[in-house]
Amino acid sequence: MPNLLSRLKLGRVKPPIRRVLALDAGSRSLKLLLAESDFGRLRILKEELIDLQAEGLVSADETKAHLQETLGDWGRPPVALVLPQHMSISQTVELAQAAEGEVKNLIHDEIVKLSGVSDTRIVYDFVRTQTVANNRQQFWVTLCQEGDVRDRILRLGIEQEDLCEVTTTAGALVNAYRAMRPSSSRAILVHLGAQSTVLVILLAGQAAFVTSFQMGGDFLTRSLARVLACPEERAESIKRDRNVLKGEEACPEFAVVLDGWVAELKRQLNDWFEHNPPLVSEVASFELVASGGGFDQPGMLEYLETEAGLKFHPWPRPSQSEAVCPSKRFEVAFGTALQALGQSTQPISLLPEDYRANWQKRLARQRIESASVVLAMACFLLLAFGTWQNIRGALDRQALDAKVQASEESVRTNNVLSAQLLAQYDDLRPLLARQQFTLDALNTLALLQQSRGNRSFWYALFADQQTYFRAPILSSTNKAAGTNLFAKELLAGFASGPVPVALTNVPPGTRGFIAELCVPEDPETARGILSELVSALNQQPLFARVDLLPDDQRRSLADPKVIIPDRHFALELDLAATEFEQALPLKKPPGRRGSSTPAKTGTHP
Repeated sequence: MPNLLSRLKLGRVKPPIRRVLALDAGSRSLKLLLAESDFGRLRILKEELIDLQAEGLVSADETKAHLQETLGDWGRPPVALVLPQHMSISQTVELAQAAEGEVKNLIHDEIVKLSGVSDTRIVYDFVRTQTVANNRQQFWVTLCQEGDVRDRILRLGIEQEDLCEVTTTAGALVNAYRAMRPSSSRAILVHLGAQSTVLVILLAGQAAFVTSFQMGGDFLTRSLARVLACPEERAESIKRDRNVLKGEEACPEFAVVLDGWVAELKRQLNDWFEHNPPLVSEVASFELVASGGGFDQPGMLEYLETEAGLKFHPWPRPSQSEAVCPSKRFEVAFGTALQALGQSTQPISLLPEDYRANWQKRLARQRIESASVVLAMACFLLLAFGTWQNIRGALDRQALDAKVQASEESVRTNNVLSAQLLAQYDDLRPLLARQQFTLDALNTLALLQQSRGNRSFWYALFADQQTYFRAPILSSTNKAAGTNLFAKELLAGFASGPVPVALTNVPPGTRGFIAELCVPEDPETARGILSELVSALNQQPLFARVDLLPDDQRRSLADPKVIIPDRHFALELDLAATEFEQALPLKKPPGRRGSSTPAKTGTHP
């Protein structure tokens, strides 16, 4: 199939493109609905129903002229057109799981099968729907011949207008119903128009079946005229004003005609439910909704309920009073406007490719124009703001100069007082540091006492690092044989990384303590005890680091009577830094104005 049109994706219409005229052109009337979207809030500005016969618009040229006059009076907004349902085909297509880039090609092949033609330009669109089958995906596909769309446009004389959307009667009905009943998941929509009856079945809030048959209001009028042997105009008037189905003016022959319409409707419904057996027992859960001028006939809905068992509900009203609701017989036009304004949950567009390109150009042009206006306004606001800032700065400059001079004098006084305070603090800082070290020593002793618990080890020595490292280094000749081997074995299993090796040339001794302990256990048990002990102490915020002290930094201070030579270890406990270790910096006071020394301002913490 050559030159198949790609599907249309207009997206949500943004301001300033926010007004649209929905055109629902029937055989007896034209329904026009002007709607506007104000930042997502929909408003219906105007509705007009043009009765072609009452207005004397018999020929196509007269209809075109009257429509052009109306468009001119309404400011020639973008037009969204409704395509009669019998001109299109809508169907659910099920495909195997495939990448997004391949979906279009697969649907293209299905379109060829559905259309049954190979030399006709086809315009189509599709949306993804829900499916319960594994490894499958479903799409709702709608297609029609491009020639039918163009003939419809030419017949109405709107080929020179800004055509922004083309959708079907069924698609518009779904959009309008979903806007009124967003929570409804199952419904049967029956639209009785002049030429045909459109049947739409909603499942899970999405269209699942669409069909139409050529039995509409005109068919019923012609049948009544034949039964009463009167002109069609007279029969149409009788059908609107009298109840010819029940009562004194009943016409049994006309009731037979209506029964034929009911039989065709039920046949279409039964065919769909037969193809969906699980839903047969759930028929009562589907809401039966009536729309279209054909249902305005007096006594028709009562006859369908009592004689045909079809209880139709009128077109739903919104649950919220402030919600937008179209007038009666404008449901299709309202759904078309919703889709054109980007407020449809299942949009299906059949706009030909050249009209789509023109509409996108207009969107781009108006967005550029809008951006230019916004940019000009922004520049004006920035210029006005800058001028105001300059005027304000000129008025405040003298006051600021006086405040600066006073601030400089205050800063100099503050710096002098700060220097005196820091000098006094620096005299007290060594004493505070010693007090802090004493407090840390007591806390360390308490933690070491708590760490022993029920473990089988004891502490042989506790000393501060400054004193410990001034003692002579532990001689290797005094160590029992195998001590180094046992210590290396413990260190190899103690840490997850390589064993740290101390540098003998670096003078040891920091702000901290040394704790020597004996663990009279086998290597595996000792390794576990030391690992738990070091890990627990490292989690204490009192210490910056806790680790085993290497053998080459060990000192011989512990009493040999309380140690086991090959089970003797030393822990290096480095305390966390405190605020008393370094003196606070003293800032220079700022210089006076006019001096050669650059001034610095600031305060000490």
